[in-house]
Formats: sequence, structure tokens, C-alpha cells
Amino acid sequence: MDAKLDRRAFLGLVGAGALTAGLGLAGCSPEQNGGNQAASAEPADAPAQAPAGIARKEGSETKACDVAIVGAGAAGLLAALKLTEGGKSVVVIEKAPSAAMSNFSMCGGPTACETKLQEQENATVTLDTMFTYMNEFSRTSVNGALLRNTLSHTGDAINTMLDLGIPMTLIPDSYGVGFRGRHMFDTGGEERVAPLVQAIEAAGGEFLFSTAAEKVIMEDGVAKGVQTDKGIDVMADSVVVCAGGFLGSEDMQMDRFNTKVYALGNTLSDGTGIAMVLDAGGAWDRNFAVLGNECGAVSAATEGSPFNPDWTNVNEHYGYWLFGGLYTDTAGERFINEGKIAQFPLAIGGEALLRAGKAYVIMDSDYYEAVKGDGIFAYLGQPESWVPGPMADYYKTTPENAEAHLAQAIDEGWALKADSLSEIAEKFSLDSLEATVEKYNGFCDAGADGDFGKDPAFLKAVKTAPFYAFEYVPSAWGTNGGVKVDSHLRAMDEKNNPIPGLYVAGVDQGSVYSVPYYTNEGASVGLALGSGVYVAEEIMKS
Repeated sequence: MDAKLDRRAFLGLVGAGALTAGLGLAGCSPEQNGGNQAASAEPADAPAQAPAGIARKEGSETKACDVAIVGAGAAGLLAALKLTEGGKSVVVIEKAPSAAMSNFSMCGGPTACETKLQEQENATVTLDTMFTYMNEFSRTSVNGALLRNTLSHTGDAINTMLDLGIPMTLIPDSYGVGFRGRHMFDTGGEERVAPLVQAIEAAGGEFLFSTAAEKVIMEDGVAKGVQTDKGIDVMADSVVVCAGGFLGSEDMQMDRFNTKVYALGNTLSDGTGIAMVLDAGGAWDRNFAVLGNECGAVSAATEGSPFNPDWTNVNEHYGYWLFGGLYTDTAGERFINEGKIAQFPLAIGGEALLRAGKAYVIMDSDYYEAVKGDGIFAYLGQPESWVPGPMADYYKTTPENAEAHLAQAIDEGWALKADSLSEIAEKFSLDSLEATVEKYNGFCDAGADGDFGKDPAFLKAVKTAPFYAFEYVPSAWGTNGGVKVDSHLRAMDEKNNPIPGLYVAGVDQGSVYSVPYYTNEGASVGLALGSGVYVAEEIMKS
């Protein structure tokens, strides 16, 4: 296994990453996310919650089909393919001008079980193995039957794409979960989605690109079609909503997370699909999470993409969030086992920063200079317990950039170098910082974390001036969580009854995604793909 593939494995990118860097792909181009769209102006009617009622506007044109699908991402494309191959007439409604702008077209790759690639490498992950791991991780907070049903179709999704000539590589167990589930895509953008789009069209499916779905058309409590912004009513016996979550809606972020999330992925997914289902009588489910930034963090001053073409951080001081040092909340108090964030930066790291709203990494000059020199893994003594540790130095601060990047961070207001901890506490209003550091240093001296049980390898005292602080805010490739569905992906109303004719797949449904995001990488897109195959099967037999 070469070093580049090992680094890809460590990154575990859902939105984009070292894989796309190695291929020269624009994983998160301005056309796709336009920088920090989450903090930009939203349309006046951007949905934050179920509106009082989305206006019904009769279309000037009607298209009739068996199934109307909202969204041409992972779930929508696989559902459309399976349905058209099964003889159903399908119309896919997509806001973007092509399917190459979805998070699916950019993501690193899905987790799946019982695939051809696993069989070829004698590394088959059984359905029972993957289901048991993910179900136990969720601690029964998801619909267990739906989780199993969805996972059972992930292998079909992977094998279908392989048969269409979409290349993938089965990567190592990057985070030490005990199995090799992640299938990294070897292509991205148009090259990735074109075989699926072409196969759907060849089987009779139709795409309405640059067309936004607005409302599920209901008749006597039954879903009968989709109203669009182009004056086209797509009438259908079944409607599948899979519009990709709500990363592009600051209002919905505040409603569900109580904090803004810096958008790394596709901001065209602005919660409209979820709002449509709620308008049709659907209900929220309970779990909401993000696919966090596993390349480190961002600051409140970040604009545009925080990544260089090689997927290093534009400011190298974003990377400290990955290293498991001393982290505090806005009160200057520890709030988590920081080593868990270092072990699972996308899942646990994303949730930790989202819950905190913003957080601070505190270090002394010994730590700062060591990371800049030999790197974090060497400074910690190369702990075998830190599975992704050897790759973490991809995000270390370098001697050639450290001074300029630190000056920029200080100038932008999210970092400080100070002779005393009291200066840092005053700058960021961290009232408990000095007491926290004193207590933490005691744990470091004793070699045991008495509060959170952090691996002693990550315990490095904060004693030698000057001291440093870095303020980080949440960033994510996408959101998980939305409306409630049953184990057959049927939208549920507020009385827990299915709404006839209305299905929800992908991340618009909240019944199969856990909090935090699953620690087996690629789970979000894997479940989305599996749900696309599964919802098609359910519609075919309904």
C-alpha cells in the first residue's frame, strides 16, 4: 500500500480530500459551494421549519410518470436506475444544472458490505458484522430495522456502480473499527455520475435539471406529484424526496444545531426537501448530526475554501483540532476526551465542535515548536493506540509557513500568542482557563486523566511560555437528519402513520443516521446509496 493511499485512508473524506487531490479534481469548487454559503444571505423563503403551508401553484405543464424523484444525488440516482431498469417511468427533478454538483459527485466513497471488491480481496464484511457495529454504536437511537434493510442493499449499490465502470478502491481500516467497509471512488464530478445518468436515460428515465422542487402535491392525504419552479407539475403514483439535507440553510442549522456551520459541501441542499415533506404532513425525527471537517477546523474569519489544491489547510494552524491536545469550551473548561477527536475527527470531532458552538485549542511553546518540527506523532511518542496518528502530520504546521500563518490568524482575531494564560483568558473571555490548565497539568504530571480518561499518550502539560490559543468553529461536508420514516422509507406523519405514496431517502430522512455520525467512515453516503436501492425495491413491490 503506497503512502498516498494510506493518507487517503486516514482522511476518510466524505466531502472531498486526498483522493480528489491525487486526481486533480475540484472536490469543492466555487460553483459547488461558493465559499461559506452557510453564512451568506439566504432567500427570504428559505425553510427553517415546517412552514404554515407552501403555496400550491398550478403548473402550466404536466408530466405524468410512475415515480417522481426529488434530487439527483446518491439516493436519487440509485433509486432512478433501479426503478427504470424495473420498467417504471421516472422523472428526476434536480435544482442543479447537472448531477455533478451533488455531494455524491464529490465525496470520498461509501461504506458497504458484501461487495465484489471485498470478495476479491478476501475481506468480505458481512451484513451481520456491519449492522451489529453500527446498531450498537447508535445505542438504539435509530430505526434498527431500517438500518439493517438499508445496509443490506449497499452491496448491490456498489456492485451496480462497478458494473457501470465507475472505479473504486477498497481501502484499509483507517480508524481501527475492525473491518474494511470503505470503497473510495477513483473518479469524481461528471466522470463519476455520467455512467449512472446515461444508464437511467437509456432505460427511459428523464431528468429535469435546473429545476427546483417546491411542494409535494397531495390529494386526499395521498402524495400525487411534485410542483416545480418551472411551472411543471410532475404527477406520479409515488414520490421520493432525497434532496441532500440542509447544509445550505443557516436558518435550519440554527433551528436544529443552535449554531452556524461553515459549508464545505454542496449548499444547494438547503432543506427544501425536508420542508416539502413536513408541509405534506410529515414529522421531524430526533437525530441531527454533521459530517465534520476531518482535515482540522476553520475559524470565524474563514472565507472561500479552507483547503489548498493538495488538500492541506490554507492556514496550517487549522490542523491542531486533529491532535488531541487541550481543548476548552467558551468558559475555558474541558468538555470532552480530546483523544477521541484525534481518533475519529470526522464523527466525534464534528459533533464535539458542533455541540460546543466554538472551541479553543490551548498549548505551550514546547507543544507548538514540536508540532512545527518533528510533528505531533513523534512528539506524542508514536502511540500505537492512535491508529490514524502516522498520517496526522499531513496537517502539521511547517517552519516555512508557521510565522506568516500565525500572524494572519492573530490579525483575523482567532489566535493569540501570549506570555501568560491570563492574557489568553482575557482575550477570549475564558474565565476558567487558568484553573483548567492547572488541573490538566496535574493530570499530565500524574499520567492519568482524572476527568475524561484520555489516553496518557495525549497528555502534554501546558507550562512553558509563550502560550498559544486557537479558536475554531464548526464546519461540515453535509448534514445528517431530517424527517421521520418507517423501516420501509415511507414518510411518517405526526401520529406515526405512513403518508401514502411519499418516500424519503438519503440524508433528508433522520431515522437511520446516528448522533454522532457513525465512526465507520463513508457511512453517510453508503446509507444514502443503500436507501436508493432499497426504496426502489419497496416501490416496485408496492
